[in-house]
Amino acid sequence: MQSSEIVTGHRYGMRLKAAVDEPLIEVNVIEKVGRKGHIKVQHLGGETPGLEEYVRTRQIIITWGERRAFLRDEERLQRAEQASAREGDHARQDATEAILFSAGDPAAGLTRFSMLCMPLGSIEQIGQRAGMTEPVTDLHPAAFVDRFGTLCLPFDGAEKLARAFAAAEPETVLLYIQDQETEYKARGYEPGERFWHDYLREKAGGYALARQWAGHEQDTEQLHKELDRLRSLISMAAYDLERAGADREAGRLRRALKGR
Repeated sequence: MQSSEIVTGHRYGMRLKAAVDEPLIEVNVIEKVGRKGHIKVQHLGGETPGLEEYVRTRQIIITWGERRAFLRDEERLQRAEQASAREGDHARQDATEAILFSAGDPAAGLTRFSMLCMPLGSIEQIGQRAGMTEPVTDLHPAAFVDRFGTLCLPFDGAEKLARAFAAAEPETVLLYIQDQETEYKARGYEPGERFWHDYLREKAGGYALARQWAGHEQDTEQLHKELDRLRSLISMAAYDLERAGADREAGRLRRALKGR
């Protein structure tokens, strides 16, 4: 907690060490010293009730009345992080993050455990744009909404959301990636900024995968098929012209096919 949030005479849950499995000790804040982040507390529980000592502000974790909700969120977050850490690879994570950023919410970045943690309503909006019918809370068995209304979605769930969005709004995704590549490339040409080109190379695999999820490869394949069909039609037209004695017109079509 921040020092400004701690009130003298109120009860809080304190931890002796910064570890999730460390128990909360009920303490009463006696005095806010204001020097080096220390405050004076009295133990109300644990193994040393009545003990008074000076502790650091960062050891005060939560108000005592909120401890059950806090511990429940902490336990669920730990489960979700453990699940998410086992999922995905670098390219898939980059692709997922790029697609989610393309939706326009700057909070759509993945955490260090490759989780998506955003207000439930914000993720629901992305899900609606993606045309999803299932609740976004069901995208992963370890997903949960914490006491603040934040949906914590492990990576596999975030990837499902990103894939659906890319399929529903491919142009949004492709334009975003193109803009990012153009920006990084331009920055890299500025004096002392060559590292942006290295960064762009690191993102290349993820961007290629995001384009694939957005159907870019299918569109390219379809375009090639259409071009082949048009070439075939032009060749047939040139052949028909030759049979009709229009050799000059037929020759012009054949040269055009060869790019002359």
